[in-house]
Amino acid sequence: EALRALLDFGFGELDLNRIEADIDPRNCASARALERLGFTQEGYLRERWIVGEEVSDTAIYGLLRREWRGQP
Repeated sequence: EALRALLDFGFGELDLNRIEADIDPRNCASARALERLGFTQEGYLRERWIVGEEVSDTAIYGLLRREWRGQP
């Protein structure tokens, strides 16, 4: 519900055309949450982050205003 409010604010008050999310692709719960909100996975960047000794990939998701308007 909080994410819906943020998306409403971004697309409404801020008049954004596009909102992106960058997640760890191993986090399946985050991916499912974004997909439920209408986000589409648009990219996969290998070995994008190095934190300490851990190298990890990232998944990029995007949502356009016209796609959000169709949300209930």
